[in-house]
Amino acid sequence: MTTNETPTGLAPSADSRAETRRKVLAGKGVVLTISAIAVGAFIIYAFIMIYGIMSAH
Repeated sequence: MTTNETPTGLAPSADSRAETRRKVLAGKGVVLTISAIAVGAFIIYAFIMIYGIMSAH
């Protein structure tokens, strides 16, 4: 954020520029954390499915 514009998706507020930047970074961190958990869960699911298919034969 090099300008004083409000980032897309955020409502205009009285927060300082530093606080707005901190909130944006925190939001990105939350999204990345949830995404990492979802990918990990899918990998475990895929492993269990492949293991089940291989051990059934």
